[in-house]
Amino acid sequence: MYLIGVIVVAAIAYFLYLELYGKRKGLPPGPTPWPIVGNILQLDLKHPEKSLVQWGKQYGPVFTIWMPAPFVIVNDYDLMKESFLKQGDIFAGRPEMFLLRELSKGNYGLVFARDELWREQRRFALHVLRDFGVGRNMLEPKILDQTRELISILHSTKGPTQLKPALTFAVGNVINTMVVGYAWKFGDQRMEEFKTTLEESHSVVTKPTMLLLELYPWIRFFEPPFNIGLKQLTLINRKFQSFFSEEIRQHKETLDESQPPRDYTDAYLIEMNKRIKAGNQGSFSERQLIFAMGDIWAAGMDTTVTTLRFAFLYLLNYPNVLKKMHEEMDEMVGRERDLSMNDQKILPYLCATIQEVQRLANILPINLQHTVTEDVIVGGYRIPRETIVVAQTPSIHLDEKLFPDPYTFSPERHIDANGHFVKSEHIIPFSIGKRVCMGESLARMELFLFLGSLIQHCDFRPADGKTPPPIEVVTGIIQSPAPYDCVIVPRT
Repeated sequence: MYLIGVIVVAAIAYFLYLELYGKRKGLPPGPTPWPIVGNILQLDLKHPEKSLVQWGKQYGPVFTIWMPAPFVIVNDYDLMKESFLKQGDIFAGRPEMFLLRELSKGNYGLVFARDELWREQRRFALHVLRDFGVGRNMLEPKILDQTRELISILHSTKGPTQLKPALTFAVGNVINTMVVGYAWKFGDQRMEEFKTTLEESHSVVTKPTMLLLELYPWIRFFEPPFNIGLKQLTLINRKFQSFFSEEIRQHKETLDESQPPRDYTDAYLIEMNKRIKAGNQGSFSERQLIFAMGDIWAAGMDTTVTTLRFAFLYLLNYPNVLKKMHEEMDEMVGRERDLSMNDQKILPYLCATIQEVQRLANILPINLQHTVTEDVIVGGYRIPRETIVVAQTPSIHLDEKLFPDPYTFSPERHIDANGHFVKSEHIIPFSIGKRVCMGESLARMELFLFLGSLIQHCDFRPADGKTPPPIEVVTGIIQSPAPYDCVIVPRT
């Protein structure tokens, strides 16, 4: 009996040693992880980006947090350039994740694809998106069509309302037109179901138990009785796959390969069929298409809608900024013509406001995970191959040395003495390196045209006429404003 007790105590002691000290050996320093859960419970779960700013001050520009797997955080701009830019191929990996294996049977899609599948699919996606106008002004008329519809919807509102449904409709239609070739009508039931499913997936995938699953997949066997979230996420994933599978089925029925593709789905099917006939299918498959469609749709809609919602939340809280934007728009553009991307050079304050929103909102509070594809040195530390590394761009955005009083919303910090807009290299909302967001140019165009057009034609006021909504957030994979109401008044 005594021997059994000694063995149990020794086993516990060895487990605690591994959890608290052994597994940290050789990695950059960081906050001491708790057994099993790592640093998850030590994070400010409301504002995790603030925790990483503080830990960076304490542990230096490169440190390790445990989620509960180790994440090496790069918290310094020069180190980010040195690693993610200058050694881009080494830092372009993605982790192999239990959830991806469980839900999609591999790292399919565009966001978490790895190795040759990622390289081949990214090249193709960039080529197709360029053909459909991403990065070129030929996409501008399609966005302006949606801005006019959006303004009409907002002008028809009576009393306090939330901006999110109308913004989701407009931005979602830009993406939907590119991916599957058609736009929804406002309030379309299918779009509402899709949007609800997307929101449900975000709320489930950010549960702490989802992080634990990656390191301890066996906990899935405890659901039920415990609500781990995997079963719910599996049902949500099936809904997504069903939605995109039906779109693919309809496209295959009407596809004419002798004609130019109508949308991304057409282009993919044409390329896949060509490769099958040539006996060189490579990474092209319907499964890959389903997850690529989902990645383009989710990434293209969520980030832009959330940024716009933050923009109007800040403007309601900083009415002087809104007043300056109205004055600039009235003087330089007026209200009689549509806004154009060419107007960027005459609307410096609008450009500065967009950049300040992107700096302060930090809609990815912890940036997406990369892995290193070989052993590498970062900030003097040797990082082993396949280790997760994160270019923590929010820490750059909130660096008081770069942006004094960093938690204050101030577009003026991006305007020079001559009244010109100053684009900051230190504001990196679309990430950095070879994994930079493919839709960056589309998102920049949407933010300028949607925000500018709404400022041109609408005034925004607090719901009660005097008290702005509090700047509160709901944190998940994407950090978004808590729901808020406002009153939209047409500017005529």
